[in-house]
Amino acid sequence: MRRTGCLKAHGVGAGCRGWPCMLMLAMLVLMSLSAYPLTSSREFRKPSSYASMIGGRSTMEGLLMLYSLASVDPWASVYVAGTGEGLRSLQVLNSTTLLQLQILWLPVLDKYKLSLTRKAMVKHRVWNRFQMEKGSAIRAALKWHPDTLYLDADSFVLGKILLPMEAVHMELGLSPHYIQEKYEAKHGKYNGGFLWTNSERMPEAWTKASARSRFFDQAALEELAETFKTFTFGKHVNLGWWQLCQKVRRNESLSVEEEFQEEIDIDTAGFLRMNGRRVDTLHAHLLTPGVLCPQFNEIMLRYLAKAPALKEQLEILQWAQRAYASLVYPQAKEVMEATPPFTIVVLTMNRHESLAQLLESLASSYYGMDKVDLTIKVDHAPDNTKVIDIAQDFNWDFGQKAVEVSSSRKGLARAWYDAWKPKTSNARGIIFEDDILLSKFWYRWLVNAWARYGTCKYLAGISLQRQTLVPKKPSRRSEIVNHHQPFLYPLVGSTGFSPHPERWLSFLKWIESGSPTLSDPATPDLVTYDWWRNGDKRQMWTQHFIHFSHKNKLFTLYVNLPHKKTLAAHTRAKGEHFRRTLGQDFATASDVSLVMPDSLATYNWNAKFTRRTCCSMVNPTHPNVAQTGCRKCF
Repeated sequence: MRRTGCLKAHGVGAGCRGWPCMLMLAMLVLMSLSAYPLTSSREFRKPSSYASMIGGRSTMEGLLMLYSLASVDPWASVYVAGTGEGLRSLQVLNSTTLLQLQILWLPVLDKYKLSLTRKAMVKHRVWNRFQMEKGSAIRAALKWHPDTLYLDADSFVLGKILLPMEAVHMELGLSPHYIQEKYEAKHGKYNGGFLWTNSERMPEAWTKASARSRFFDQAALEELAETFKTFTFGKHVNLGWWQLCQKVRRNESLSVEEEFQEEIDIDTAGFLRMNGRRVDTLHAHLLTPGVLCPQFNEIMLRYLAKAPALKEQLEILQWAQRAYASLVYPQAKEVMEATPPFTIVVLTMNRHESLAQLLESLASSYYGMDKVDLTIKVDHAPDNTKVIDIAQDFNWDFGQKAVEVSSSRKGLARAWYDAWKPKTSNARGIIFEDDILLSKFWYRWLVNAWARYGTCKYLAGISLQRQTLVPKKPSRRSEIVNHHQPFLYPLVGSTGFSPHPERWLSFLKWIESGSPTLSDPATPDLVTYDWWRNGDKRQMWTQHFIHFSHKNKLFTLYVNLPHKKTLAAHTRAKGEHFRRTLGQDFATASDVSLVMPDSLATYNWNAKFTRRTCCSMVNPTHPNVAQTGCRKCF
């Protein structure tokens, strides 16, 4: 670490007499205070150094933490317990985006097998020893500085972290979880990823306490709070997912998300606040999928996008997301930068209540910082005035909105053919009929699936519905069981269908070609062909796509979520498909895993397993990737 020299303290008051001298002393005190401007009467200065632990799965998030810290304290001294690989990653990234932080990197984590999951490390009894390497960074910081603030790698700094006034007389500062007693009893009262200390005795005491703790290093902090002079940080510091998903409920009439959002807002200066105090740090995995309480991330991302004073932090996060994607998905950085906004197309005609429900469901979904455009296409009908009014009056905050009203009746099949015509091979979109309700996580799951499997040459598209039909005669209602993992199935699912842009354009070209097969898209072994022959051919577009998929050996990606939940529920409203309203088919998922396998189980028309298809874009050398032994894409 480069050192810039040190300042030696001299006695100032010796021999000072009279009011001129006292006035000079008062001016010196005021000048010293001006170096640490107060944001409230309870805060007085920033920490003199920082410490962290970065390595393995946390490497990219740790680098994000460093860049966010540099945005508010650019010349800070930071002591990192890390790996050699992490240092190399920092050097690569730092060659283009310069950090001015004074960083001392301690390669103490190379002795651990960081490809193991936390569960595996606990099983091998190395997790606690690994966690207590935090003490290595803290000890190094205290060797050169009077105090230090430890930040976990998945922290994201939004503003200057200022210590409360009581820290002057204290040895330890802890961040309470502010959660329900049952969770606190298990995981500990204080968070192990955010603490301040000025005591050189603290790291050793923490290590000893963790050896007898009920929950590793974290619950051990309760013992330290009894043996050291301790103060606590407020909710606005180290704001983490647990304050949402494990929060103490005070208003059961609200959902937990609604109650949480009553505590946060954007102040007049454009900063994020929690209970009236500006939020200094977030504690969340903002880059990696499959996190606990993902709705916390989505809410925070939405607020960050609306906070003008946090524009620099938002840009840092967007840069980190691209950098992380380029590590996990080869060429994904270039793809992300070139991809146009995601397009949602809603097909509707005269069901104004259904449309209002779908639009409300779309507005409450989680899009993070992505730009998402919405097009509402209204088919002609004599009684569609309310539908047009609802479509035109609807406010859409996530991108551009357009309303297109047909002057003549198209029918459902033609409405689908005209719904979306992608202009580029990497465009992304989805088509909804109006009688659909959505999980808040549908978009997050879908874009992650496209990032993971978008290069698969046999992918016709991705459906958000549960797979329930086996069309091979004799047909039956039956779901594929594969441990709730995504899978490939030849039957298209129209309840929220996101077509592959190239395959969809090929399909539309065939539809407009005038081919003789258009008049008879035969798949005689499938019950869907019988439905098409016996029904109104202007309304059923799916049989043509089934024929197209069968001919070209294409598959649709599905996921059957646990507990009979779904990403897109069909309300089965009275209309072209149903003579009377039957109600919602499945409950929408309130929590969705974003962790996806490298290879996909593939099934035939009779729902029988045929093979595993490896068409993932994932980088097999990345530490976040679970290896399946799959080497070839079929």
